[in-house]
Amino acid sequence: MKKTILLALLALIFVAVNANAQKNNSKKTTKTAQKDNPLKGLKKAGPEDMDPNKPVMLDPFSTPIYYENLNRLKPEEFMSAMMSGDYVPEPHIDKKGDIKVIVLRKASEEEKKQMLEMRQEMMDPGQMDTQSDKLGKQAASFSVSDMNANVFSLEALKGKVIVLNFWFIECKPCVMEMPELNKLVEKYKGKDVVFIGFATSEKAKLQKFLSNNKFSYNIIPDSKAVAENYDVKAFPTHIVIDKESVIRHFTVGLGPATVSDLEKVIDAYLK
Repeated sequence: MKKTILLALLALIFVAVNANAQKNNSKKTTKTAQKDNPLKGLKKAGPEDMDPNKPVMLDPFSTPIYYENLNRLKPEEFMSAMMSGDYVPEPHIDKKGDIKVIVLRKASEEEKKQMLEMRQEMMDPGQMDTQSDKLGKQAASFSVSDMNANVFSLEALKGKVIVLNFWFIECKPCVMEMPELNKLVEKYKGKDVVFIGFATSEKAKLQKFLSNNKFSYNIIPDSKAVAENYDVKAFPTHIVIDKESVIRHFTVGLGPATVSDLEKVIDAYLK
């Protein structure tokens, strides 16, 4: 059971490796899910069919995702479903072992409890954040201008908690998490917290994108150089810097606890 739950948790992790990969994925369409029976010709994957070291890419834009009644999730419903912790994602594979459909099964109370415990364990800063050797070290200096020509620098922001988000327009998980991140910005409005979104996308593209998609962070365009300085290799990446300019949180991808973990770290270093 624990191995099955672990696979379910791994399936909740989003990682967009680079812009080209996401652009290619966004152009693909899935032909496997048939109108009457999307599971026809597929089998539900068991633990033996999955590589526990390879997270499943849950992306409703490229892989069909259904509830148990086989009603397909709309992309805008997906984030709230995943954040609820009420579902266990069950991959369905073809004869080659490729995942073609994900079904969200209602989790039992015991499964919910186990997922919560394992999520907390996996997201413990002492464990998940060890992926970055920058933790506990001074943040890389930056001096940048946002979309509105406001200037931000690490030196000028000393004494505030700085929350960084590295993203780009074609990164589906990056876009999907924006509504939750906007709530985070609203919660800390008026407090010593600054939210900066380092977008690797060009300014002209960002202007068009942001006119239809609200993102409350201070958006910095053309931020590839900053991303390299912070050793960001996957998107979205979230970093929290304390009031002394020390990196305290570094997490990659989008999972069910991404935003709540940011909140915990912010609260800890606001004190």
